[in-house]
Amino acid sequence: MTPIVGRVWLFGDDVNTDVIHPPAFYSLDPDKVRRGLFHGHDPDMQPNLQPGDVVVAGRNFGCGSSRETSVRSIKLNHIGALIAIDFARIFFRNATNNGVPCLTFADPADLARVHKGQRITVDPEAATLRTEDGETIRLTPPGDFVRRIWAAGGLLELLPDKGRHLG
Repeated sequence: MTPIVGRVWLFGDDVNTDVIHPPAFYSLDPDKVRRGLFHGHDPDMQPNLQPGDVVVAGRNFGCGSSRETSVRSIKLNHIGALIAIDFARIFFRNATNNGVPCLTFADPADLARVHKGQRITVDPEAATLRTEDGETIRLTPPGDFVRRIWAAGGLLELLPDKGRHLG
């Protein structure tokens, strides 16, 4: 995987999937789903996102429902990575299966070293976050299989018949 370069969008603990993507934006229309990202939290955030931007948060990111619409909205907005102290397990699995890198801080106290709007470079292979000031923060290295899923762009991309529909 190539390093991810973007700005930090900073959140606290217990960011619920309904905050990530509110039910009012559930749709089959990709543009509507894209526009809903964090709409209830900060309606000005989504229009100001740039490809590669990184969401950084505290504990239990992605708690709540197991609907994949929050991950779909993250992916449609070209969020480069999610970094948190820890993730709700179902959210982590949904994000990973969809090729969205979810990394955790090796030392949870390092969350305090990251600031909103800061430009960072995330290297999923090296499990590091480098700030624009040249400071390096260690992340927990993901397992080989998880890295393969992220690098492929999602779990389905690893299947030999990925171009064929099941059914």
